[in-house]
Amino acid sequence: MSKLPTYNSQQWEEARDAVMQEYQDFVDKLRAQGVDYTIKNARKLLIFQDLITEWQHHMPTVISDLEENTFALTVFDELKKHQKCTLLERAYNDMSSWSNFNPLPLTLWLELSEDETITEF
Repeated sequence: MSKLPTYNSQQWEEARDAVMQEYQDFVDKLRAQGVDYTIKNARKLLIFQDLITEWQHHMPTVISDLEENTFALTVFDELKKHQKCTLLERAYNDMSSWSNFNPLPLTLWLELSEDETITEF
């Protein structure tokens, strides 16, 4: 097993900011495109929201949660090469190819219902 690279807190903050910016850019696009576009991309929105939860913790938690996640670590190379983050989009595209990925309206409703139940506690 190869040793994973390590990054300092400032690098992690830059990565977190880039991931949050990617998410905000997507939300801004949803707002600009309107309701039909947002409905069409609701599953993507839910996936993005699930993915960014790890990045929203305090920095020591972000680092301990993600420092061994090889996919999450790709954000550093991406930022170095392109100065822009597409981590959420790449993760969504990868997840979309999973055999159990099911973006049916019923699935969306159930996930939203589950999220609502979680936030009530």
